[in-house]
Formats: sequence, structure tokens, C-alpha cells
Amino acid sequence: MSHSNIENEATKEGSVDLSVIIPARNEESELEATLEAVGQARARICPRVSEVMVVDNLSTDETASIAQGHKDVRYLRCERLKAPCARNYGAARARGRILVFIDADTRIPAQGLEHILELATRYQVGIFGIRGQGKGRRSRCWWLFWNAVRHLPLAHAKALPAFMFCTQAAFQTYGPFDESVVIGEEWPLTAACYRQDRERFIYDESLYATTSNRRMEKQRFGYTLTFLKYVWAVLHRSGRLRYSDWIR
Repeated sequence: MSHSNIENEATKEGSVDLSVIIPARNEESELEATLEAVGQARARICPRVSEVMVVDNLSTDETASIAQGHKDVRYLRCERLKAPCARNYGAARARGRILVFIDADTRIPAQGLEHILELATRYQVGIFGIRGQGKGRRSRCWWLFWNAVRHLPLAHAKALPAFMFCTQAAFQTYGPFDESVVIGEEWPLTAACYRQDRERFIYDESLYATTSNRRMEKQRFGYTLTFLKYVWAVLHRSGRLRYSDWIR
């Protein structure tokens, strides 16, 4: 079945409660484990009320084959390169009233989707805690720091595209993701909701996902360089415009 047929067949079906959107670019080493974690989370809710979408962002490896190997996964291909483009592409084709965005190298907990369904009865936008894969000291310190930063009463501190949710209504009100940048693309959703309707935004540390540390650990001085890049991105828009994706 062609990619277009796969997409069209899924689109004809009725709406669901929750759409999981996973942007993926050259993620053959990570995607399978991420889909397995999502599958375990779906098993705790009625599978018929949810869908899983992998949005392939011009991958040149086996990402497509892995996604298409899961019969319960909708495979889409976004021809516009950048993660925010892939997220918006998936959101535009999602059938769920709740949108859950998960990075392809991020494993959500088994209770994740069940918990989000409960949160979405009260909140419009939400982010969660993140831990790194492995138990190294640098990794623990890195994620403890960023999880703490998200508690600051600043709109731009409410940032986490790796594992977040929003309702379709919130996406239409505040979104989409900013396709002109590569860092902070979620701020139109997270920061705007926090500013304008704080009672409908949640940073919920009762739920933690686990993500890859590869960007920091596969380059020399990776933690320092990544930290400086993030600080630059917060202080000035120029720091948000370019981010090499050579590390996967």
C-alpha cells in the first residue's frame, strides 16, 4: 500500500479521543522502543479511542520501514524539513480531540496516555518531567536542572516538545508550532497558554518520560555546548534559528 493510500484510509475513519504524534528523522535506532512504550500506554486505555502517527521528516534510513511494520501506526511523510513542520503536519491530519507530541527518542511511562486523558478534562496544554537514559552523574544533573527551570514563573520556561499535550481547541487558539525556528518552536502553545490562561496550563511532574542523552554525550563538551545553545535561544531569537541534526 502506498504512503498516500495509508494516509487516506486512516483519514476516512471517525474521530478518536487522543492522537499521538511522533516526528521522526533518521530514527531507526530509537523509534522501535518508542513505539513499544506507546503501545504499552495504549494498552491501558481502549485502543479504539486513540491513534499513533509517525511523521517521517525526510528520513534516509529505515525509519519508514520500522513505522510501517506496525499495523496500528499511521505512517505519514512530511516533505518540509524541520521538527516543527513535522509536528504541524501530523496535527493537521490528526483525528483526536487531544494531541500528544512525543519525540522519537523518548519513552513515555505506561500510565502516560491514561493520565493525559484525565488531565485534558481540566487543562488545555501540559508538559511533563524528563529523565535521561542511563544513570550517569552528568545526565542526572542535567535533567534535574531543566526540570527545576520549568517551575520558574516565566512563560518561556514552560518548554518541552519531547513530551507534551494540548487539546485541538488549544492548538487552534495558540498554535501551530513555529516553523521558522528549531528551538522553542512549542512556545506559541506552551508560553501563550501560560500567559493567557494560566489555570488551563499544567507542568505535571507526577509523570516522567525517559529521553536520549545523545546530543550531549556524542560530542565533545556536549553538555556545555548544548547548555550555551539553549541559553542563547532563550535570550535571543538568533539562537533559535539553527541547530545541527547530525547527531541522532
